[in-house]
Amino acid sequence: MKRFLFTVLTALALPSLAGAAALEQLPGETVLASIPAPIPAIPARQSARPLVCVDPGHPNTFNDGFAPVNGTNETRINWQVALRLESVLKEKGFDVLLTRQAEREFVENKDRARICNNGAVLAVHLHCESTPGTGFALYYPDRQGTHDYKDDPENGFKGPSVQVQETSRALAMVLANGMSGTLSGVLKNKGVYGDSRTAVGSSQGALTFSIFSNIPTVTIEMVVLTNKKDAAFIKAEAGQQQMAQAIAAGIVSYTAR
Repeated sequence: MKRFLFTVLTALALPSLAGAAALEQLPGETVLASIPAPIPAIPARQSARPLVCVDPGHPNTFNDGFAPVNGTNETRINWQVALRLESVLKEKGFDVLLTRQAEREFVENKDRARICNNGAVLAVHLHCESTPGTGFALYYPDRQGTHDYKDDPENGFKGPSVQVQETSRALAMVLANGMSGTLSGVLKNKGVYGDSRTAVGSSQGALTFSIFSNIPTVTIEMVVLTNKKDAAFIKAEAGQQQMAQAIAAGIVSYTAR
């Protein structure tokens, strides 16, 4: 009787699990378990090349980024552009540190900041918006925030420093100019804003990875993914490459100052 009940319960559970995977999976996509991963050990650097930290936003406990939007999802786009940006930056003389090593690897936002803090000269966090309008926008920490997320043991942690706020603003402005030059006539420059203009930033004072950052840090909302034209641009390989070139142009300008 026990064996019968186990068989019945297993048969009932399996379809629901398969259905959940099907809802999240895009054609040709491998679904990886979203399991919290430890901060990877980063070996001591021997290179004289500047190290840039590229953070493909999501998944994290705040938002997994898997929801289908115009035939793709944010996690996928962030990852694909990050890989292209890594390649472009290496060609331009930089070393690159990615905050995760797989499309659906789970890394918390505060851990992304700490990975970037390990030797990088700056950090860019790649995201896509789901708001009205079209184009790209950049956000930087414009005030000190206080980490406040559920039962996190580090609740109450304050940051970033005034110096990080000032250098992050400078980075955001230079990045915006560099991106505008490369994306002119393709994507609208929606502007540069403080973290306090975001939903999380308005609550905490700054985005979580900004709070824990010790280096210049900027969040790039590359496109409005809910806009069909923006989505078509960023889904195409050519669009992803152009976005990577645009971000790299800004990084080159900033580090050359």
